[in-house]
Amino acid sequence: MSLSFTYFEAEDRLLVLIQPGGHQLWLTRYLTQSILRDIAALFARAVPGEGVPGAGSSEQRIALEHRMAMNEEDLADQPGMGGGMKFAHNSPALPASGSIPVCTGLDAQAGSDYASISFTVGPQNINMRQSRAGFHRFLRTLALCADKAGWQIQGVPGWLTQSLLTDLLGTLPPLDEPDTRHDDGLAP
Repeated sequence: MSLSFTYFEAEDRLLVLIQPGGHQLWLTRYLTQSILRDIAALFARAVPGEGVPGAGSSEQRIALEHRMAMNEEDLADQPGMGGGMKFAHNSPALPASGSIPVCTGLDAQAGSDYASISFTVGPQNINMRQSRAGFHRFLRTLALCADKAGWQIQGVPGWLTQSLLTDLLGTLPPLDEPDTRHDDGLAP
């Protein structure tokens, strides 16, 4: 499953493209807030590890699972469950007025190895089921798009907005240490 998001300022909405199926829908600020606050909370409550000694609190487990997903560590990367993040180099043109339906409702489920969301668009429901890692990436991308739109969504959980840069920088060697991987013993 592939999802694309584009913010259109003139509409103050996010255009969501869902493949396969070629589904298109508008997400409003209100529905985006509901996803990032309410559905993210439902998703966090289903994080595996409850009752496992040493697994940490549910907040610690969801934060760890999120960091792993953003590093594309997807233990349940099965067909139809979503994969890694991909970025397009260009945005679609602004659709003709009224040509894209507005999402008017949401329903979601989460389990220990999946999450699903159903978008109500007119008389139909568009269902999206992903692995937990894929759903983490969906939520993170949606949060970044909402932030870029300047929506200032309230109540977004900390694990979803935590900086991932600190983890990345922690794996880099300090700049003042010489690189000895290619040291052949010759002086410069």
